[in-house]
Amino acid sequence: MDEFEVLDLRCSFTSDDQSLPVPSESKLNKILKEIDQLKPSAVGCGACGYASCTDFAIAIAQGLAIPEMCNTYASKNRQDHIQSLKISNEKLAQAQDLLKKSERLAQKEKEAAREASEIVRRMLHKLPSMVVICDMNLKIIQTNNSFISMLGEDAREINEVVPGLAGADLKTLLPYNFYNLFTYVLAQNESITNRDIRHEGKLLNVSVFVIDKDKIVGAVIRDMSAPEVQKEEVVKRLNEVIDKNLGLAQQIGFILGEGTSEAERMLNSIIESYKPGKDQKDP
Repeated sequence: MDEFEVLDLRCSFTSDDQSLPVPSESKLNKILKEIDQLKPSAVGCGACGYASCTDFAIAIAQGLAIPEMCNTYASKNRQDHIQSLKISNEKLAQAQDLLKKSERLAQKEKEAAREASEIVRRMLHKLPSMVVICDMNLKIIQTNNSFISMLGEDAREINEVVPGLAGADLKTLLPYNFYNLFTYVLAQNESITNRDIRHEGKLLNVSVFVIDKDKIVGAVIRDMSAPEVQKEEVVKRLNEVIDKNLGLAQQIGFILGEGTSEAERMLNSIIESYKPGKDQKDP
């Protein structure tokens, strides 16, 4: 008992105020403005559970309430949201209409391109000259019947299975001196015109040209043994000879006199004899 006679039972307390701080007037005004209750005609209906809009604003500032508890604010927000959705739906409908129009236009353009491609393909097959188009790897993109016929019976049989020999390797169909022209044009992006090549006993006149730089080249090949090509080529090459040597012929004419003029007249008469007459019809 002696030990408890000197116990100190005094207590001390410190202030620990846990009440929420009252927001400033400027903050309350900002909240009241957000919920559209700052105006003098504020309803103050009490539907939020608070005695006044100011008390409600204080509760919002203290984190005890949310703006959506106000009927006026919630109703306005709902109307704004409905209006926003309506505008979004209208814009979406307009975008869908534009998309449908674009799809219809794209479909028409696609059909027009397909028709144009088909027309070109048919024209290509009607040409008497041989035509072949290939890519950078010398894989055939398109050919015509004349080119396929030149390659022989095996190519014609393949054409029945794979129209136009699409995808065939040009290197397996033509000799090196032939397909090397395509390789050169692809590498140099420089066309080759009127190159004469002998292939399987025939003299062929080959022109290889760039269609898409570094990607696609095409060639037009003429069989010089064909009668219509022979006649046309004779006229063309005689004209080239006359044009190239006309200046020289005029100079020589001063020395040789009438002899050169007579030779020129003879060449011109040969050219005229190869040209179709006015009364003749093309075959």
